[in-house]
Amino acid sequence: MPRAHAAMIGLLACVGLAGAAPFAHADEQRAQGSSAQDIQAQDLRMQEPPARTPIFASADQGWIVTVGVMGALTPSFPGSGTLRPYPFPSISFRRIGEPELFSTPDDGFGFAILDYNGFRAGPVANFVFKRGQRDGLAGVHTVELTHEIGGFAEYQGEHFRTRAELRQGIDGHKGFVASLGADLYGGDGRATLSIGPRLSLGDNRYANAYFSVTPFESLANGRIEPYEANGGFTAAGGLATFRYNFTKDTNATIYGGLQRLTGSVGASPIPNEIGSRNQFTAGLSIARSFELRGFSW
Repeated sequence: MPRAHAAMIGLLACVGLAGAAPFAHADEQRAQGSSAQDIQAQDLRMQEPPARTPIFASADQGWIVTVGVMGALTPSFPGSGTLRPYPFPSISFRRIGEPELFSTPDDGFGFAILDYNGFRAGPVANFVFKRGQRDGLAGVHTVELTHEIGGFAEYQGEHFRTRAELRQGIDGHKGFVASLGADLYGGDGRATLSIGPRLSLGDNRYANAYFSVTPFESLANGRIEPYEANGGFTAAGGLATFRYNFTKDTNATIYGGLQRLTGSVGASPIPNEIGSRNQFTAGLSIARSFELRGFSW
């Protein structure tokens, strides 16, 4: 090949390479920009919050709700010897698949916020009906309906339970009370029998509200002497229950108990002269359970 032709070809090649370089650089920048955009879009997708779990879940989740009504015979006031009928509603919840826990009719209204290995604890509430001036209490002060709030703790084994409730009266007697109990229970799956001791305590406010008598009240009543009651152990006794499951969703419970007033309140003229130191209770409850499936929280 002549040198002139070779020189011409080399010159054209150099010019071609020089002209192609800017285009190659532009293609590289476009490729890098596209990669950066892809990475940025991926980061945005990763930063998006996860989809919220809907309230309505699979059909195997949900709650078992048990509602019941109890007809009870109890003393018309603490220390009374007269039994009166009272209705009591009840409601409880548990998750589907959880076993039903043992309970007794004298448990307060509560739920567990701590539940671990048989130990349960949580808030609890109870109430005491108004004490008027009937049943021999003419001239003695009235104690209004009392709402008690507090907490409970219990330990439950396979056939044994212990339970303690501590409650403060926010109106009515305005005293502090405690109830302690233990139960042995067992059965064949359809019928369950339980029996156990009970112990009650109350402070001075509780004792004064129901068992103290002022000189003026003594004069107005004419049957009882003046008396000032002090707090402490107020009653001791026991409770027995029998439950029968008609179906897996319907059951009935019959129960009976006796507590005898002790200590300072047991020596008060109110139970000794007007009422009774022996405090009987009895009742029958019917309960029905149903499932609410398809939702959870």
